[in-house]
Amino acid sequence: MAVAALLAGCGLAENLQVDLVVERLVKNRLVKNRLESGAVGPRQRQTAIRNLFSEVGCSVEEQRIEKSSGNVICTLPGETSSTIVVGGHFDFADLGKGIVDDWSGASLLPSLYQALKNRPHQHTYVFVAFAGEERGLVGSSRYVKNLTTEQTALIRAFVNLECLGLSPVKVWVHRSTPDLVARLSEVARAIEITLQGVNVDKVGDDDTHPFLSAHIPVISIHSITQDTLGILHSVRDRVDAIHFADYYTAYKLIACYLVYLDVKTE
Repeated sequence: MAVAALLAGCGLAENLQVDLVVERLVKNRLVKNRLESGAVGPRQRQTAIRNLFSEVGCSVEEQRIEKSSGNVICTLPGETSSTIVVGGHFDFADLGKGIVDDWSGASLLPSLYQALKNRPHQHTYVFVAFAGEERGLVGSSRYVKNLTTEQTALIRAFVNLECLGLSPVKVWVHRSTPDLVARLSEVARAIEITLQGVNVDKVGDDDTHPFLSAHIPVISIHSITQDTLGILHSVRDRVDAIHFADYYTAYKLIACYLVYLDVKTE
């Protein structure tokens, strides 16, 4: 789709230079390399995501949650302190390699940072690779708990990236704030990407929960279906479970969505 049509479809003015985001999307091969870089042991995952952020020029903060693990935080300052938080978790269950759940989300964060860092933006973006999700949302709970009242009030949205690339991109509608779902749908239509609402209420929890409890708007973006659910927490959770075309399409949609949120969110 032409950039002009993207701008028109999203209701964005040309001077916002959304076309530069499309042009600055990280190339397929690099996104795939970052996805494959997660094929390491659980104790190496935090170092792996820290290195990916360093490669794109982001100085990270590590928020300790246990002796051997912590959240890895990359901040892209904006013109205001209003904040959009984007997250995925890097820990994984004992079976499999945890590429789908959830290195697919965590390893996409540096590529999103890279696509957005050289365009003007009102909001501050905070990219967080959470530790301890599989042990009861430990990392995201600690992150939210450590926010001051003022910081909490400044967060306009939390965008959770969970288990991407198993199928075309989906959204957990029941868990997500309606306005954020509507805006994602608008962007998807504008760039001609099919978006489905697939609720996973009976599957388990995710890192949106602590943010919701703090009354922060959230959206959970995923790719899980009934047919693919069995891949999670199994030996099948490997790189070859990912349909890369679907994964890269999710990256494109999320990058454009973050720009749209910057413009449409007060």
